[in-house]
Amino acid sequence: MSLLRFLGLGGKTAGRDQEPESLALLTGRLDSLPEEDARLAAAFALLLARVAGADLRTGADERDSMAERLAAFGQLEADQAKLLVETAVEALDTQGGTENHLVARAFRDMTKHEERLRLLRCLYAVAAADETITTDEDNEIFGIATAIGVERPDVIALRFEWKEFLGTMKALPRER
Repeated sequence: MSLLRFLGLGGKTAGRDQEPESLALLTGRLDSLPEEDARLAAAFALLLARVAGADLRTGADERDSMAERLAAFGQLEADQAKLLVETAVEALDTQGGTENHLVARAFRDMTKHEERLRLLRCLYAVAAADETITTDEDNEIFGIATAIGVERPDVIALRFEWKEFLGTMKALPRER
Protein backbone atom coordinates (compact mmCIF):
# COMPACT_ATOMS: atom_id res chain seq x y z
CA MET A 1 0.00 0.00 0.00
CA SER A 2 1.35 3.42 -0.87
CA LEU A 3 1.82 6.11 1.74
CA LEU A 4 -0.81 8.29 0.05
CA ARG A 5 -3.43 5.53 0.19
CA PHE A 6 -2.51 4.81 3.82
CA LEU A 7 -3.17 8.46 4.65
CA GLY A 8 -6.48 8.39 2.77
CA LEU A 9 -5.20 10.54 -0.07
CA GLY A 10 -4.76 7.87 -2.71
CA GLY A 11 -7.48 8.49 -5.23
CA LYS A 12 -11.10 7.58 -5.78
CA THR A 13 -11.15 4.30 -3.87
CA ALA A 14 -9.46 5.53 -0.71
CA GLY A 15 -12.73 6.21 1.12
CA ARG A 16 -14.08 2.67 0.68
CA ASP A 17 -10.69 1.04 1.31
CA GLN A 18 -10.74 2.62 4.77
CA GLU A 19 -14.35 1.80 5.64
CA PRO A 20 -14.75 2.25 9.41
CA GLU A 21 -15.41 -1.02 11.27
CA SER A 22 -18.39 0.48 13.07
CA LEU A 23 -19.98 1.54 9.77
CA ALA A 24 -19.46 -1.92 8.28
CA LEU A 25 -20.88 -3.56 11.43
CA LEU A 26 -24.05 -1.48 11.39
CA THR A 27 -24.47 -1.82 7.64
CA GLY A 28 -24.37 -5.60 8.11
CA ARG A 29 -27.25 -5.38 10.58
CA LEU A 30 -29.45 -3.93 7.83
CA ASP A 31 -29.24 -6.78 5.35
CA SER A 32 -32.89 -6.26 4.36
CA LEU A 33 -31.99 -2.90 2.77
CA PRO A 34 -30.00 -2.20 -0.39
CA GLU A 35 -26.34 -1.76 0.56
CA GLU A 36 -26.14 2.02 -0.04
CA ASP A 37 -29.38 2.63 1.93
CA ALA A 38 -28.06 0.46 4.76
CA ARG A 39 -24.72 2.29 4.74
CA LEU A 40 -26.48 5.68 4.88
CA ALA A 41 -28.74 4.59 7.76
CA ALA A 42 -25.72 3.16 9.59
CA ALA A 43 -23.76 6.42 9.26
CA PHE A 44 -26.83 8.35 10.40
CA ALA A 45 -27.15 6.11 13.48
CA LEU A 46 -23.47 6.48 14.37
CA LEU A 47 -23.64 10.27 14.11
CA LEU A 48 -26.75 10.34 16.33
CA ALA A 49 -24.97 8.14 18.87
CA ARG A 50 -21.94 10.41 18.76
CA VAL A 51 -24.02 13.40 19.87
CA ALA A 52 -26.03 11.40 22.41
CA GLY A 53 -22.81 10.23 24.04
CA ALA A 54 -20.99 13.57 23.87
CA ASP A 55 -21.78 14.26 27.54
CA LEU A 56 -20.48 10.77 28.44
CA ARG A 57 -23.93 9.26 29.01
CA THR A 58 -26.67 8.10 26.68
CA GLY A 59 -29.97 7.99 28.53
CA ALA A 60 -33.14 6.13 27.63
CA ASP A 61 -34.77 9.34 26.42
CA GLU A 62 -31.90 9.95 23.99
CA ARG A 63 -32.01 6.33 22.79
CA ASP A 64 -35.75 6.57 22.18
CA SER A 65 -35.28 9.82 20.27
CA MET A 66 -32.51 8.25 18.21
CA ALA A 67 -34.67 5.22 17.35
CA GLU A 68 -37.61 7.43 16.35
CA ARG A 69 -35.49 9.56 14.04
CA LEU A 70 -33.61 6.59 12.63
CA ALA A 71 -36.84 4.76 11.85
CA ALA A 72 -38.15 7.80 9.97
CA PHE A 73 -34.88 8.58 8.17
CA GLY A 74 -34.05 5.02 7.18
CA GLN A 75 -37.64 3.82 6.80
CA LEU A 76 -36.93 1.07 9.32
CA GLU A 77 -39.22 -0.95 11.56
CA ALA A 78 -39.22 0.26 15.17
CA ASP A 79 -37.50 -2.91 16.46
CA GLN A 80 -34.86 -2.70 13.76
CA ALA A 81 -34.22 0.98 14.60
CA LYS A 82 -33.86 0.18 18.32
CA LEU A 83 -31.38 -2.62 17.58
CA LEU A 84 -29.40 -0.30 15.34
CA VAL A 85 -29.34 2.38 18.06
CA GLU A 86 -28.02 -0.09 20.64
CA THR A 87 -25.40 -1.34 18.19
CA ALA A 88 -24.34 2.25 17.35
CA VAL A 89 -24.02 3.24 21.01
CA GLU A 90 -22.01 0.08 21.74
CA ALA A 91 -19.79 0.62 18.69
CA LEU A 92 -18.96 4.15 19.79
CA ASP A 93 -18.21 2.93 23.31
CA THR A 94 -15.72 0.39 21.98
CA GLN A 95 -14.29 2.38 19.05
CA GLY A 96 -14.17 5.72 20.83
CA GLY A 97 -13.47 8.65 18.57
CA THR A 98 -11.11 6.83 16.25
CA GLU A 99 -13.62 6.48 13.41
CA ASN A 100 -15.72 9.60 13.90
CA HIS A 101 -14.15 11.56 11.06
CA LEU A 102 -14.39 8.64 8.63
CA VAL A 103 -18.09 8.08 9.42
CA ALA A 104 -18.85 11.80 9.00
CA ARG A 105 -16.94 11.86 5.71
CA ALA A 106 -18.85 8.81 4.48
CA PHE A 107 -22.16 10.50 5.37
CA ARG A 108 -21.06 13.67 3.56
CA ASP A 109 -20.11 11.70 0.46
CA MET A 110 -23.49 9.92 0.36
CA THR A 111 -25.74 12.95 0.89
CA LYS A 112 -26.84 16.28 -0.46
CA HIS A 113 -27.11 19.52 1.50
CA GLU A 114 -30.80 19.01 2.40
CA GLU A 115 -30.08 15.60 3.94
CA ARG A 116 -27.19 17.05 5.91
CA LEU A 117 -29.46 19.74 7.33
CA ARG A 118 -32.01 17.04 8.18
CA LEU A 119 -29.29 15.17 10.07
CA LEU A 120 -28.38 18.31 12.04
CA ARG A 121 -32.03 18.84 13.02
CA CYS A 122 -32.11 15.25 14.24
CA LEU A 123 -28.86 15.73 16.15
CA TYR A 124 -30.34 18.72 17.98
CA ALA A 125 -33.53 16.76 18.69
CA VAL A 126 -31.55 13.88 20.20
CA ALA A 127 -29.43 16.26 22.26
CA ALA A 128 -32.61 17.97 23.53
CA ALA A 129 -34.35 14.70 24.40
CA ASP A 130 -33.45 15.15 28.07
CA GLU A 131 -34.55 18.81 27.86
CA THR A 132 -31.00 20.22 27.96
CA ILE A 133 -28.45 20.48 25.18
CA THR A 134 -25.12 20.48 26.98
CA THR A 135 -22.14 22.47 25.75
CA ASP A 136 -20.44 19.17 24.89
CA GLU A 137 -23.39 18.08 22.75
CA ASP A 138 -23.60 21.48 21.06
CA ASN A 139 -19.87 21.44 20.31
CA GLU A 140 -20.15 17.90 18.92
CA ILE A 141 -22.94 19.01 16.58
CA PHE A 142 -20.80 21.89 15.32
CA GLY A 143 -17.92 19.44 14.78
CA ILE A 144 -20.12 17.08 12.80
CA ALA A 145 -21.51 19.99 10.77
CA THR A 146 -17.99 21.02 9.83
CA ALA A 147 -17.05 17.45 8.89
CA ILE A 148 -20.11 17.01 6.66
CA GLY A 149 -19.67 20.37 4.96
CA VAL A 150 -22.47 22.46 6.46
CA GLU A 151 -21.60 26.14 6.75
CA ARG A 152 -21.60 27.83 10.17
CA PRO A 153 -24.51 30.23 9.37
CA ASP A 154 -26.72 27.22 8.54
CA VAL A 155 -25.80 25.53 11.82
CA ILE A 156 -26.47 28.70 13.81
CA ALA A 157 -29.90 29.04 12.17
CA LEU A 158 -30.75 25.45 13.13
CA ARG A 159 -29.33 25.93 16.61
CA PHE A 160 -31.64 28.90 17.11
CA GLU A 161 -34.64 26.57 16.70
CA TRP A 162 -33.46 24.75 19.85
CA LYS A 163 -32.42 27.76 21.95
CA GLU A 164 -34.74 26.98 24.88
CA PHE A 165 -32.86 23.69 25.40
CA LEU A 166 -29.34 25.11 25.23
CA GLY A 167 -27.67 24.68 28.60
CA THR A 168 -25.70 27.88 28.08
CA MET A 169 -28.97 29.84 27.79
CA LYS A 170 -30.67 28.35 30.86
CA ALA A 171 -30.64 29.96 34.26
CA LEU A 172 -28.32 28.49 36.84
CA PRO A 173 -30.03 26.77 39.80
CA ARG A 174 -29.27 29.69 42.11
CA GLU A 175 -30.83 32.08 39.56
CA ARG A 176 -34.18 30.31 39.51
